[in-house]
Amino acid sequence: MKIALCQVNPIVGDFDHNTSLILEWSKRAANQGCSLAVFPELSLVGYPPKDLLERPSFIRENLRRVDMLAEQIKSISVLFGYVDKNPSSTGKPLLNSVALIRNGKIAGKGGKRLLPTYDVFDETRYFEPAAEGLVFELDGQRLGVTICEDIWIVGDFEGVPRYNADPVADLMTKKVE
Repeated sequence: MKIALCQVNPIVGDFDHNTSLILEWSKRAANQGCSLAVFPELSLVGYPPKDLLERPSFIRENLRRVDMLAEQIKSISVLFGYVDKNPSSTGKPLLNSVALIRNGKIAGKGGKRLLPTYDVFDETRYFEPAAEGLVFELDGQRLGVTICEDIWIVGDFEGVPRYNADPVADLMTKKVE
């Protein structure tokens, strides 16, 4: 499996620029024979979006762009960061999320579970910790996605398993190239 790590420079709040980056780099990765293109945390909205998250129009445009990207990306699987609505009726209304686009559809979603609260990273002000991350299969391999500090979670977090796979521990037990 060939994976493209797309280290792009999103601009906070510039949906046109960020959408173009995701489309352009996804096409490049597909042309180079990659199965998956991976983009940074919140790459669709730029990081950190801070108080832009308090604007309903910003959240709506972000979600519209997720659907637009899904419609346009068909030749490669793509992971990118965006802001999702919290499906729970409790907690903060937003999640710091990742979308998996595959075959022109949103094939999976996951959220950041361990939110930082130091320095400029006051994510608990805006986001609810996600109940689970994203685990999916691609080219016969089971893959797990961590967003930033989620990588610090090994096995159980606060004594409660967050999902049935520990992607980091699993990778350590397998021969990885």
